Amino acid sequence: MSQAAARNPVVLIGAVVVFVIVLGLGGLALNNAVNPPPAGPTPSASVLVLHPCPSPPGNHPVAHPVRTFAAAPAMQIDPTKSYTALMCTSKGLITINLLAADAPLTVNNFVFLANDGFFDGLDFHRVCPNAADQSCGGGIKIAQGGDPLGNGTGGPGYKFNDEPVKGAYDAGTLAMANSGANTNGSQFFINTGANSFPPNYNLFGRITAGLDTAQALVKGDKILWVDIETAGATPGAAGSPSAGATPSAAASASPETPGPTSAPSPSPSPAASASP
Repeated sequence: MSQAAARNPVVLIGAVVVFVIVLGLGGLALNNAVNPPPAGPTPSASVLVLHPCPSPPGNHPVAHPVRTFAAAPAMQIDPTKSYTALMCTSKGLITINLLAADAPLTVNNFVFLANDGFFDGLDFHRVCPNAADQSCGGGIKIAQGGDPLGNGTGGPGYKFNDEPVKGAYDAGTLAMANSGANTNGSQFFINTGANSFPPNYNLFGRITAGLDTAQALVKGDKILWVDIETAGATPGAAGSPSAGATPSAAASASPETPGPTSAPSPSPSPAASASP
């Protein structure tokens, strides 16, 4: 630096600033070389798994489950025993106590479908509240799944009867979706908040762990698999037929057995008197 430049304070300050910048860039380059940043994008909160699922049981997920049956299943459960559903979803694990003593017909149906792999890979096709979904009016708080068609009109090919509702639709409870009296099939909804529905939806389960997982679900999240654990049941009490089996028609709770494509929508709707 010339003596003239040294005597000029502006030039001197500029030289110091340039020196500091060069020194900082050199340090950053050295840090990145020693501690390289992680590769790939950082997971966002929207895909955060709150309760990771365990490894699936040996028979789940089912690659090609049967999703159309001629009639509702025969009674296979023992209502005096304890049944727990482990539901692995895109957002993680939800653990559900199935209320077999309160709703034996509905729990029997859910256990049958779960053991047959019916729910494996299905979407939560309706999650409310959702401003883009007109069926979510009235402030309802649900995550609805179990439709093999994914559009709110599908079912297992049979219907079964309503049961008395014992309890309220509190946050964490599970109930059947339907399109009117005695039209239950495979679609169910999780009450992700307290709802004031009329008692028209079979109440059959309560979340014991993973309510926050259920509340994090969005439309399009998947049910990866559902496994049923039984405590104290007699051997074979909750067995399921093989993938190609057809339940006995004599066991149907309803004589009407429409195919999934012709079944009316079982989606709860605040506009209908039979729906939330």
